[in-house]
Amino acid sequence: MPQTRLTSAALYFLHIYVIGYFHTASSFTIGARSSSSLLFVEHQPTHRSSTPPSSSSSLRHFEHALSSSRITHDATISSWNRKAIRKTATCLLAKKQSRSTLLNPVKDDDKGGTAGVKEEVEEVYGTKFFGGSAVKEELFDEALEEQADKLIALYSTNSKATKVGEDSSSQMYSRFSDTDAFDPACRNFAQVLQAAINQALYLPLDETQETVTANLPNQIYSPTVEWKTPFSRAKDSKNPLDELTNSLNFFKRVDVAIISAKSIGKTNVNDGNNLSDGKVENIQIRWEISLLWPNIWESRVLLSGTSNVMVDTERMMILSQNDCLDCGGKDGQDVIQAIASQIQPRFWDLYHIGMTPSAEMMPRMNPGGSAAKKGAFSNYNVFEIPPRLVLQPTIVDEGGRDARQAEAVPNHAFTCAIKTTGSKAQRYTTTSPVEVSIRRSLDDESSLISWNIPLTPEFLSYYDELPLGDVMDGETTKYCYQPKRLVATLPFGGYAQDKDVSDVRKTLYEQVTRDGLKPKMSNGKPQFFFLNNDTKACFTADGGLGMAVYDWRPKFAKCNEVGIELELE
Repeated sequence: MPQTRLTSAALYFLHIYVIGYFHTASSFTIGARSSSSLLFVEHQPTHRSSTPPSSSSSLRHFEHALSSSRITHDATISSWNRKAIRKTATCLLAKKQSRSTLLNPVKDDDKGGTAGVKEEVEEVYGTKFFGGSAVKEELFDEALEEQADKLIALYSTNSKATKVGEDSSSQMYSRFSDTDAFDPACRNFAQVLQAAINQALYLPLDETQETVTANLPNQIYSPTVEWKTPFSRAKDSKNPLDELTNSLNFFKRVDVAIISAKSIGKTNVNDGNNLSDGKVENIQIRWEISLLWPNIWESRVLLSGTSNVMVDTERMMILSQNDCLDCGGKDGQDVIQAIASQIQPRFWDLYHIGMTPSAEMMPRMNPGGSAAKKGAFSNYNVFEIPPRLVLQPTIVDEGGRDARQAEAVPNHAFTCAIKTTGSKAQRYTTTSPVEVSIRRSLDDESSLISWNIPLTPEFLSYYDELPLGDVMDGETTKYCYQPKRLVATLPFGGYAQDKDVSDVRKTLYEQVTRDGLKPKMSNGKPQFFFLNNDTKACFTADGGLGMAVYDWRPKFAKCNEVGIELELE
């Protein structure tokens, strides 16, 4: 099996073993998908920015954010950089992020003059993958290693995402062509905006130098753009692209993905230069921003929201922009409310200290309508899940509760193998929770198990076309844009195919109907699902899903959730 659970005894031993490494910021990774099919535990130094902010700088920024309900970045900008930005808003001398997925990217100059020489890649399996420990020789299984060899052939480097126009042996998903997410009239604009954002945040893919002059598109934002945002703005930031670049002076990493673009009407407007008669489109852009916070536990903060923009479609220029956060209070302007719970250390991350990076957690919005209120004596949670793009693999449930196929992400969902040790060790980002549901097929002759795996903004912004894994009979995989959902959940300490789930479903259904909430039906049946909060999906920017990690959590903690879909008002 490519995924494995750790026993409580093993986890306790590992917890005691690694606790001493906390103050040295070391990192252990427990994974479930690699070139070896076995469970692995490995040690590697935590990746840090080449110029991390000082502790006093981090504290100053955070205190200012708390006091002003804004996130500010300009305190760390040098006076020399400020002069450069004042000179031209579209030519920023900035410290950009590398798009390399390697923890320690190596420049050509550091290779001893071997630039242009193709390095031989050694296939590492078995105990060599674990470092060659004599104790770990006992874990080596030749039959399993042969099976892992076949899996690597299925998910070879040739089947990863390639540039548009190149041949690829795998199916690809062109996300900007998905009409569920992007109106045809807004598709080209969304692609241009994503490219401009990438240019503001990242070095070119073929460059590794630390400082470059980035020529941002001169025509993506009007010189007189009107910009309203809940985020704090540096004095020299004339538009959102400037502010994204400036934010890199504080955050360890910033990634932004355009999720959808919908037209909301046309208008006439005078931008100060000329009157755009009937050529200005009102577009609602949905985005996700991932921030790596500069604290000792490197919190991951995921912000989702929308921007209503007025776009001159002829000149492809944004005339005005109004930003709103999904979890930013009633008016969507409260940044502190959106980030406060995410920057705090999470109990289970501390318990499993250093196993994986902090995860991007699924946003949970307060219900908008008064009808979506739970009763005073009900113990379920009701919340909205904002629109999002997910990876959705499915399989036929052949063995039922005995096979317990719903407990692990299926093999065909993976599109790469993550290297976690050696000189080619990769940086990866985790998302949680992983959602799973079991429903009857259309012919009502079998049950289908489907997963909703949230995607990372870094992965979404890397390619216009996303890779899909190879499938066999009875398997499917696709990317799916999901509209806003209203759900109710009850905490549960087991797994999706436990017998106790049926009783929890019945209790949840009775409570929501008693409180006047209307369950969403499919073929006359309520739609239940299961949230695996103990599972993390691991993504690399250029490869996609490469690993799934399963934390051990005691049953009495009730960390997972049984959910039901509700009708939106």
